[in-house]
Amino acid sequence: MPSYSSTQRAAIAQFTSLTQTKDSVAAKQLKSHNWNTAQAVDAYFQSASTSAPPTPSNNTAALNKLFDKYRDNPTVEPDAIGIEGSMRYLSDLGLSLEDPVVFAILSELNAPTMGEMTRQGFVEGWQRHR
Repeated sequence: MPSYSSTQRAAIAQFTSLTQTKDSVAAKQLKSHNWNTAQAVDAYFQSASTSAPPTPSNNTAALNKLFDKYRDNPTVEPDAIGIEGSMRYLSDLGLSLEDPVVFAILSELNAPTMGEMTRQGFVEGWQRHR
């Protein structure tokens, strides 16, 4: 890996954690978005032009894995992210519940209420932007 600052290495780690991609894909996306993790992740999921485009099944698997990372109570609600998980997810994207863009994201992900997401809405919402 080329020499990156500690902030850039942290952004690469965050990007790869959220997208399940290689460091090289993360660095490319982050560089093209001025190291803004939220914009780079959004662009990655909206763009079909990654260096190794995932197949629909890989995309679904990666989105499900990402969804699972933020579930509040997997045994009771395996297909739901509650308010705490949503806050962690949005924080990892560099956002807070107070940011206006959150309304657009939750709308695209068919969130049933503010700060809550379903597995189906999350996966299908992000897949619409591939």
